[in-house]
Amino acid sequence: MKKIEAYREKVNLALKRFLEKKLADGKYSPKIKNLIENIIEYNLRGGKRIRPLAVIFAYKCFKDNNEKAVIDASICIELMQAYLLIHDDIIDNADLRRGKPSMHKIYSVDGDEFGKSMAILAGNLCSHYAYDGILESDFSDKEKIDAVKYIDWIAERENYGQALDIIPGFDISEDEVMKIYELKTATYTMQGPLYLGAVLASAPKDMIEKLQDYGRNIGIAFQIQDDIIGIYGNIEETGKPNDSDIKEGKKTLLVVKALELAGENDRKFIIERYGNKDISKKEINRIRNIIKDCRALDYCRKKIKSLIDGGKESIAGLKLRDEGKS
Repeated sequence: MKKIEAYREKVNLALKRFLEKKLADGKYSPKIKNLIENIIEYNLRGGKRIRPLAVIFAYKCFKDNNEKAVIDASICIELMQAYLLIHDDIIDNADLRRGKPSMHKIYSVDGDEFGKSMAILAGNLCSHYAYDGILESDFSDKEKIDAVKYIDWIAERENYGQALDIIPGFDISEDEVMKIYELKTATYTMQGPLYLGAVLASAPKDMIEKLQDYGRNIGIAFQIQDDIIGIYGNIEETGKPNDSDIKEGKKTLLVVKALELAGENDRKFIIERYGNKDISKKEINRIRNIIKDCRALDYCRKKIKSLIDGGKESIAGLKLRDEGKS
């Protein structure tokens, strides 16, 4: 754990150094400088830095040299996440991110539409910064090109997953929800970062494929847990609301299983009230209780354990460096 904390601090410092260099673009206008300052503040709010850590430890599964370069490169995935989260908050009309106003809320003092427009631009800039994070790192041109290919792979798959997620309607199966999880979350939470770390280490293709199996399982487990937090989490601890998923009608395994397992009256209630912006606190609590009482919550927790076990099993026999593997 001490090693993880040490690398997390190194990632934070690398991210801070990189973004502060971007302040030079403030020469175009004080208003541009203010936009960059907001991007810096947004990215440095905290967070677990799971994704850059995955890049670093995937790299260390194969190599132990060039540590500074891989730390510098790892921030690309944090910047990619910022781009995705900023746009995701616009789509979801979410006002909070890590306990502070979402990017579009920062600018909404001058009107909601202006706030969304500025947030779209801020997200776009973070997307471009992600490429710079790779291109400015101290790796060979081939390694950088391979890494850039995977940044594109991450962005494309995530957008496909987002599209599936926001298409109206709740006639959706567990397999379809799992596909959304794979595309929208597993790709950029674990699979993509592991890809990046491995290709920067010039890892063998068969090894990368095993890491992908691991990443898919762990990434999906991460999303199911995030959905549980999205309905049952403590706002003060998580820094994000615990009623927005219900108000937005988010397609989650929790709700899909509840619709499958609940009694007819409870099922009808979910269909009528889930996804309504004007849903009352009492009705939200009823949905929470339905999910729990019909054992959909238990099902999801068991699914998380199964996925984690499957992920561990997929890399158990691989001959990897202990520092990365453990």
